[in-house]
Amino acid sequence: MTALEALGRVESADVLVIGGGIGGLAAATAAKEKNPDADVLVVEKATSGWAGQANKGAGIWWYLAPEDDADRFVQFHCEHIGHYIEDQELLADFGRESLETLERMDGWTGKFERREDGQFIHKRFKPFLPWSLTGADLDLMRALKRTARKLGVRFIDKMSLTDLLTDGGRIAGAVGFSLLDGAPIVIKAPAAIIATGGQSYRIMGMWSCQRGDGLGMAWRAGAQMRNAEWGPFAQLAGKRGKEPLIGAEDALYNAWHEKLSPRFRGEFEADVCGMTSAVWYQQMMAGNGPLVTFHPENWMLANTTEDVEGGTVWDRPEAVKFWTTLISRVRAADAPGAFLEVFPAVLGELSPIKVDHQMATTVPGLFACGNACYNGSGLPGAVPASPGRMRGAGLYGATWMGIRAGESAAATSSAAEVDPAQAEALLRDALAPLERANGVPAMELVKGIQSAVSPVGYSIYKSEERMNEALGMVLDVKARLPQVTATDPHYLVAAHDARNMALSAELFYRTALERKESRGWFIREDYPERDDAEWLKWVYAEPDGDGMRIWTEDVPVADYPFHPTATERS
Repeated sequence: MTALEALGRVESADVLVIGGGIGGLAAATAAKEKNPDADVLVVEKATSGWAGQANKGAGIWWYLAPEDDADRFVQFHCEHIGHYIEDQELLADFGRESLETLERMDGWTGKFERREDGQFIHKRFKPFLPWSLTGADLDLMRALKRTARKLGVRFIDKMSLTDLLTDGGRIAGAVGFSLLDGAPIVIKAPAAIIATGGQSYRIMGMWSCQRGDGLGMAWRAGAQMRNAEWGPFAQLAGKRGKEPLIGAEDALYNAWHEKLSPRFRGEFEADVCGMTSAVWYQQMMAGNGPLVTFHPENWMLANTTEDVEGGTVWDRPEAVKFWTTLISRVRAADAPGAFLEVFPAVLGELSPIKVDHQMATTVPGLFACGNACYNGSGLPGAVPASPGRMRGAGLYGATWMGIRAGESAAATSSAAEVDPAQAEALLRDALAPLERANGVPAMELVKGIQSAVSPVGYSIYKSEERMNEALGMVLDVKARLPQVTATDPHYLVAAHDARNMALSAELFYRTALERKESRGWFIREDYPERDDAEWLKWVYAEPDGDGMRIWTEDVPVADYPFHPTATERS
């Protein structure tokens, strides 16, 4: 028995994909197509093909149809969505490769409908938006997993990976434990792809699967982060039904039935905007609550319901089944009349792992895709993670990034070796909560972090005073992490959730305190104006001992085709 085998189960792979959602499956499939001889292994905490968000959403896919113009898309994005802190080169690739990526995904799954001329059946979400939407049924990932299996991709489910192994600063594998019995595992791999989604703090059901696993692993391995201040995301939800109400911000009223939407909704609003939550906060603090939405004026809800519930645009039986059930439940709970009380539901969506154009992190051999690195890529600019105010960009973006990450990882070669002593130390720390007879229950710490990020006045409509108050709450939880206890493997997952949530929240507040302006989704009460002279910058962070080093770098706007106009700068 080798030193590694004495620690538990040992697996080896050429490419390790951590996460079996749509990004991870796309990465694994692309890696296997790029290098058919590569041993590609997907490890998923839940069940591959059912994991993540892709089978819990609307199934809408963003892309540029043949009649759409890529340059016009990038210009619109800079002017109305990302506000010039996008990586415009990557954003242009994102647009120009969208039809090719859609064709590739349809070849893998056969889940998209076409017209008689061969074009995908598509529509526009709003008439002025310079892109198109098509739809796939919600069993898309099951079909994708079948394709990956046929190509020879291997899968291990119900396995939670907690930390990455390194050799001389480059990736050598990962360690973790089984959710079924807590048994440890060591995986040797010279290339790894983080495809675990971002950080949504376990707050709202559809997003709660994103718990920062990959973010924490990458950080502890020494990876840099970028644009962490652009989480969290919030959307108006029904007070009783607790589900987001698409379009409620376009028909928003205060308690005196004064319409608020014209005060903050501009002419070219692509989708949900951060000012919605700021206005809600201001009105509530002024004693003008509760705020309500007026259903007859919500054209967006009716338009979207037609797509996902009625099946009138695409024939998608699985989507219709899912959404009719969900919408019926929401309608029963909210019992919508003319007016319905709403509140901003904070959804999280932190996605800061820094990657280059090939989805490589700053740790050699480590790659990332999807919501783990959406903002860290620099692609979306001044918005939280996908869909980033582009409905349908979540599915497409995870796939597009996954393909790039998979092909990059498949071309990686390394002589990195696993150090048994490092693996043993990481496993001992990972399993330690199970050994503590007395301590702090994991969910107590999880709730402590949720209390620091879910209030709108802390995380969405920000001020230095309130953010420092929230950061203090986060640091209190962080100080208690060494005492966290768990009674079984499932509560052990919660213990690691608490660790990764505390890291994510600290990272968010420290970088948000650094940016002293308001831009796009990022809104500060104490710095209400956009400041192009000082803040056309990306904010970075990296581990510095037990702390964080924060710094900024200028966005290379001068090298890009689109620049802020004099009117915008004023």
